[in-house]
Amino acid sequence: MTNFLVSFLSLFGVAMSEPNSDSIVSRHGDVWLASQPSEADLDAWAAAGVGLVVNSRTPEETASLPFDMRAAAESRGMRYAELPIGGASGASPALTGELARLLAVSEGPVVLHCRSGTRSAHLYAAYLVTGDRALSTPFDTMNWPGGRDMGMVRALTPPPVE
Repeated sequence: MTNFLVSFLSLFGVAMSEPNSDSIVSRHGDVWLASQPSEADLDAWAAAGVGLVVNSRTPEETASLPFDMRAAAESRGMRYAELPIGGASGASPALTGELARLLAVSEGPVVLHCRSGTRSAHLYAAYLVTGDRALSTPFDTMNWPGGRDMGMVRALTPPPVE
């Protein structure tokens, strides 16, 4: 419904504003990197037309939240995916492939989040590097102000297709 409303309003020159959300750490086009959202953040994201929320927290971390992330995102009209990084989940290049698939079919902005945004930023950096192997500064490209570990990016980057 939210995507329909955003599209409908745009026909009349009305633009939805970006979310008023303290959890957004940085933006790269329609990909927004965030720390753990509250339910109020999810409300703001839905109002801004976010189509997909990607959670990079581990299942254990997500289970400890005071609300059900999947249900909360989906009840607001956003798709939800979990691409966990860390703990028993590790850091697999398969996550980057799944992120690429999700981004290819998403409509509207996409929010990637974890506790602080750092794991999500590394996953997105791996996605950027996979698309441009010559890219040596993915964190600068995506305006990421936080921690940067190119070893983690390499661990998440699939090998080149030959």
